[in-house]
Amino acid sequence: MLNALVGRTRAVSGVPWATSNDSGWGSWGVDASPTWAGANVTVDSASQLLAVYGSASFITDEIATLPVSLEGPARADWIDHPSEGLDRIPWMSQIVWSLMLSGNAYIAVIQSGRSIAAMDIIDPSKVKVTREDGNKVFRVSGHRMDMPIIHIPGRMRPGDLVGMSPVEWCRQTIGLGLAATKYGAEFFSTDGSMPGVIEAPHPMQPETMREIGRQWQRKRKTGGRGLPGVLQNGATWKTTAINSEQAQFLQTRKWNAAEIAGQIFMLDPSDLGIPVEGSSLTYANLEQRTTRRLQVALMPWIRRIEIALSPWVAGGQYRFDVDSRLRGNTRESYETLKVALDAEFFTVDEVRDILGRGPLPSDTTPTSARELAEMIQKIYLGIGVVVTAEEARAILNNGGADLIPGGLINES
Repeated sequence: MLNALVGRTRAVSGVPWATSNDSGWGSWGVDASPTWAGANVTVDSASQLLAVYGSASFITDEIATLPVSLEGPARADWIDHPSEGLDRIPWMSQIVWSLMLSGNAYIAVIQSGRSIAAMDIIDPSKVKVTREDGNKVFRVSGHRMDMPIIHIPGRMRPGDLVGMSPVEWCRQTIGLGLAATKYGAEFFSTDGSMPGVIEAPHPMQPETMREIGRQWQRKRKTGGRGLPGVLQNGATWKTTAINSEQAQFLQTRKWNAAEIAGQIFMLDPSDLGIPVEGSSLTYANLEQRTTRRLQVALMPWIRRIEIALSPWVAGGQYRFDVDSRLRGNTRESYETLKVALDAEFFTVDEVRDILGRGPLPSDTTPTSARELAEMIQKIYLGIGVVVTAEEARAILNNGGADLIPGGLINES
């Protein structure tokens, strides 16, 4: 759909956001200089660090799977089927993932007459934003876009046109994590540590020392790691190897992961299974974890998306149903709803709608006390004339009277 529509409206070859981008569009190029730890940090390399991938995935899935409700007119088709081949959840996942790593999300609005035909996500790395004659201008892989573009920026510096990329601004911390992970992996693949030294009781020629060292290295690399070493002429072995904790920087990596989750993505590290020493996590604050996560880690992004998409809902508002994340267990939910029902904040049908149940059938909907009294009076006058006592009892029970057989109705 995109290719056909764009081909009719713009004289460019192909679809600009579907082509490769070798010009480094965006606030920083792909050939970023190494960090202090020596690691090159880009969006792709940062995504390979488990703490970054896990944090971004966690927030992406939390927001993308929220139900969407509209305040206003009938639900437009693009809400649930925004792009060809994508329903709402994978489409929203692309938006949130772009925000998590690039700090910006871009959506091309494809219109057919006065209606929206598609909302296509654009790779942020291919977009350059400038201001010309007082207006924001979007270029995708160098092509100026004439169609409407929805821009959802993350945190912004004063005077900037685009959001701050978390990967760019926190590249030193992410680079440390990448370097530590790489070092730990190389420890196993290259035997990076010196396991020990051979001490000889008499001087040895340099060439002899090198040859003995090579022999030990060859044995360790050709399947001889489990065999005992044999030394001659009074030579002895002295261990100098570091333990696996020191070799893999386990403590450094754990602390780095907690920093990334907690300070870059504002998540509780324990949400990702990252242990935090000295944490006093108790049952009381476990109950508040979901609320804290929603308010601190999710809501800032949710509101940005809602504000950006609401103008495209004719006469209405685009809203995520965040209440679905705040519901407690079944007992707590029912107790809370009972309080609202008793205080007449909600009707029975509204409570049933919150619980995902349909309205009560019309013949079983409870009647108010006044209506029930009027019903009793009318039926009493008709017993034996229009209806039987049993029929009258059935009618009143449907109205909520809960009468037992043979009680409260004069059958004579």
